Parts: sequence; structure tokens; C-alpha cells
Amino acid sequence: MNGCLAAVGFYDQIKGNSLVRTKKISPEQMNKQISRFKELEPQSSAYEQADGVPKEAYEMLTAKTLYLLMSPENQGGPMAQQPAVITKDKMSIIIAECPPGDRPMLHAHHNTNETFFCLDGRFRIRWGDEGENEITLDPYDMIAVPPGVVRDFTNITDHTARLLVIITGEDEDAFNDIEMTPGEAKRVVEQHGEHVLDHFRKIGMNFEAGIDT
Repeated sequence: MNGCLAAVGFYDQIKGNSLVRTKKISPEQMNKQISRFKELEPQSSAYEQADGVPKEAYEMLTAKTLYLLMSPENQGGPMAQQPAVITKDKMSIIIAECPPGDRPMLHAHHNTNETFFCLDGRFRIRWGDEGENEITLDPYDMIAVPPGVVRDFTNITDHTARLLVIITGEDEDAFNDIEMTPGEAKRVVEQHGEHVLDHFRKIGMNFEAGIDT
């Protein structure tokens, strides 16, 4: 008993004589902290409704299906519609669900850090302005891509595979930092028309990654 009291006394001392209390929350409050995968809506559906971007064009831009598990409430950028869990941390957590051969466009994040963690299947990670370098992620492999580097990921299996994507930044506006390459802009125009490219620009996308200014 004396040992327990001594331990409590020491804990009070290192906390400046202020006892740290735990918090109690209700089941209803805890439910707001839970992301149920089967209840998530793809990000492409949100943008099709809100911004006039065709679902097929959005999926071409970002990978077939993105599920936003968690993000700050007022996060900027084009991948922040209706998170399942709202956090005060400057962090976005996404599951990319990709059929065979699916990939997002080559893109760069300038102010945020993007990390890829392979949940299942196998993913080729490319980087460089033309995607000239590559490595492969097997299940439970991870790569943290530095800001400013052009990158993409491709499901190289013959079945649907999932990649966990974690993006962190200094503040919520930092997430509005995504650039695609000019070559990808050409693909958008060829498949969907110039007007769709204009819609993408309205939601924060631009297509100048790799261009020297």
C-alpha cells in the first residue's frame, strides 16, 4: 500500500502536482469515433453530387474507389467529403480499393506527407515526374513518400486489392496541395472533355506537376 501511495505521489510530482483525470464518454459519443467499412460511401459519389464531376472521371483521377475513414472537419483538398470519423489531428486516413490494373493519376503533394500501406494484394509504387522509378509493396509493406515527389500506385494482382493511405499536414489548408502531371491532363481531356478538366480545377486540382516555373 505504501508503495502505491509513493507511486501516486511521484506521478503528481512529475505532473506539477496536478492529478490527470480520465474521461468518460457515452456509447453514443463513442459511436462517432467508429468507422464501419460496410457503411462508407465512395468519395466519387460525393463529388458527382456536389461538383458536377462524372464518377468515371473522378475514379480515373484518384483510383477506382476511395473510402474516407477519418479527417479533420474542415480539411481542404479534393478528398475530404464526409469523413466517417472527424479528428482534431491533421491527418486523413483513406482506403483505396482498386480492381486489377487500377491506379490514380501521377500526382504530387507539396505540403503534406503521404504514406502507403499495403493491406492485401500487391501494389506497384511509381515515382518521378514520368513515373520512371518503381518498387513493389506486398501485404503489410509500407512506403512514406516525401512531399514534392510525383507518385502513383497500381494494383498489379488479378483481383481487387486495398491500400491504406495516410496523409498528414501542418494545418487543414495544407491538404489542398495536389498537382497532377500535364500528361494526365491530356488523358482527362481525351476521355471526358475540357469541361471536366475545368471542374477538377474548381475543386482544387491542377495539372502542372513537374513543370519548371
